[in-house]
This record gives sequence, structure tokens and C-alpha cells, in this order.
Amino acid sequence: MMKPTQTGAWIVAVLSLLLGYGPALAESKNRIETENLIVEWIDGASADAIAAAQLEGEKFFAAVGEMLGHEPHHKITILLRGPAEQPDGSWGYPHVDSTGRVHLFRFGPTHHSYLSSLAHELVHVFRIHRRSNADWFFEEGFAEFVALHVDPSLCGFPWYEFPVALAAGQWFARDEAIPLTVLRQQHRRLNLPCKAQSYTLRSSFFYFLGQRYGDDLVLQMAQQSRAGALEDYRRFFGTDFEALLGEWQESLVSEYRATEDAEEQARRYRQETPIQYMEICQSGTQF
Repeated sequence: MMKPTQTGAWIVAVLSLLLGYGPALAESKNRIETENLIVEWIDGASADAIAAAQLEGEKFFAAVGEMLGHEPHHKITILLRGPAEQPDGSWGYPHVDSTGRVHLFRFGPTHHSYLSSLAHELVHVFRIHRRSNADWFFEEGFAEFVALHVDPSLCGFPWYEFPVALAAGQWFARDEAIPLTVLRQQHRRLNLPCKAQSYTLRSSFFYFLGQRYGDDLVLQMAQQSRAGALEDYRRFFGTDFEALLGEWQESLVSEYRATEDAEEQARRYRQETPIQYMEICQSGTQF
């Protein structure tokens, strides 16, 4: 009978061969290559997580490439870094480093918690050539705009399987929404400390632009030399940034209010998901 570790290695090997990815772990103990990816992991990563990183990674790579109309000219490295909570009590968060490697962390007991931000981070890799001159309010919103199209599961941060309008709209219902003009101007200072609000609100805004004006216009705006300049909002959507924010807020609040049991769902979102552990930034204090 195979030991559990042997069984896990066998599963990865069979999946790799069936998918045409070549011999499993051919290059090193904790590394495997697929057609477009290099997946590396720490000791103790489950076979399910390794296999899922390959399968989902290739699926998202193809979908993001099709949506953006281009692909990187090299394989993308995905690092499975283990539990998000670090030995010193700090937390690791998904990110793309300066060399274009995707760092993923496990936030829950299942391998799925590794991958909830993978599509979002892949968008950043596809656009890493813009890193030095990026409008990060736009880049983060655009990454989530693409991710919501290629991975509509809403698993993991910031949705936790709740609808976009519910997760974003409840900030307005509780008078806790950060104005996106402020978030755009102070992205570096507010984005991560206020992540529960910043990611839901900004994502909802860019998703709204695609729904109201057409996804193609959002994609065209993303192709500008420095995507996200204020004049581009008027150029592509026919009105200025402030007016667009007004349209979005009106639409979002209306959709939230029309959601069945909105207040109860909002309570569950706030009290029964990891949002309950995140700082909620307050007007007059953080912004």
C-alpha cells in the first residue's frame, strides 16, 4: 500500500503525464513545468494544491491572454508559499514580485484558498512591463475586472462567494464607503490597510464600467501608455471621472437595495467571513 506522500506524488505525476506537461518533478523535488507555467512549492504542499495550480493556472493563463490579446514571452512562475500566517505573526499576501513571479499563500484548510487570487495576479504579470509608470488605482481595478470575467466563482477575497453588488453595496448602506476619488489619490497609503473596502469598491466600479459602457472600452483604456489618467475616463466613456462615480454609486446602491435579504446577507458577509478580522477604515480617521 502506498504511503500518503507517495499517493500524493503519484497523483501529480499522473495528472502531469495526462495533461502533457512532461514528467512530474523532473527538474527538482519541488518544481514542475507546464506549457506556460513553472509551479514551485514549499515542503508539505498537498498534491491537490500542486495539481490545481497547474490546471487552474493554465486555464486562467489562456483566458487572460485571450481577453488582453497578448501573452508573456516566457513561462510564468507560481510559488505556493504555504500558510498565510507567518511564524512571526505577520501575514503574507498574494503579490507579483519585481521579476514577475506570482506568490500565493494558503488562507484556509483547502487548496482552493491558494488560488482565489491567481487570475488577478496573472493580470499583473501580463502587464508587468507597465509597472514603473503604473496608475495603481487603475491597475488593481483592471486586474479585478479581468479576474471577474475569467474566474466568476467569487471564491476567496474579497467576495467570499457573496455577489459583487452585495459586498460593495453594503459599505454605502453603512456609510463606510471610501470615496474612490480619495482611494485613487491615496492608493499607496490606503489600498492594503483598508483592503476590505478598497478591493470591493474599486472592483465594483470597473465592473460597472464594463457593464454600462462595454467591456471593449475598458480594455481599450487599459492599452493606453499610462492607463488610468483622468482624461481617459472622459475620452472612453464620454464623461468625467466624478460623473462616472455618481452613476456607479447610484446603480450599485439600487442593486444592493433590490437584493433579497440584503441586510441579513450583509451581516453574514461582515460577521461570518474573514472580513470580520480586517480593519474597517473610518472617515475622519484613516481617510
